[in-house]
Amino acid sequence: MNNYLQNVLSYAFNQGIGITLCRDFSPYTPSGANPKRKQIVINMKWYKPQQLPYIAAHETAHVLNEDSGLLYFSGTAKTSIEAKSNRGAIDILIPIYFQDIEKECVDMYAFINKFEIPTFMEDYVFHKIHDFYH
Repeated sequence: MNNYLQNVLSYAFNQGIGITLCRDFSPYTPSGANPKRKQIVINMKWYKPQQLPYIAAHETAHVLNEDSGLLYFSGTAKTSIEAKSNRGAIDILIPIYFQDIEKECVDMYAFINKFEIPTFMEDYVFHKIHDFYH
């Protein structure tokens, strides 16, 4: 498990969120969240392992947002609930990723590529990075 994923999971745990890491799922089975139970399930065999910190942050955001129902990760979903969790994932990841990076060395696209964040999130990422450094 990489440090970014560990940091996201630590953040979730510190928010009182239960975490189940599954290694028995298909690489195409999405991770999910049960906000009512304050629980996330992360598919550790996901076919895009670089995306796991973003996915964990996204599922954590579902719980923190107190969304209703059982929710499953979809990187392309643009519903209001998914959009809010995508933004929440960025809000969680930015301080983790940029904590030791000086403002002059910021590369938004390195951040987006590192976690395979969907390109439709670029504007939000740009503004949140700007807010982080100001």
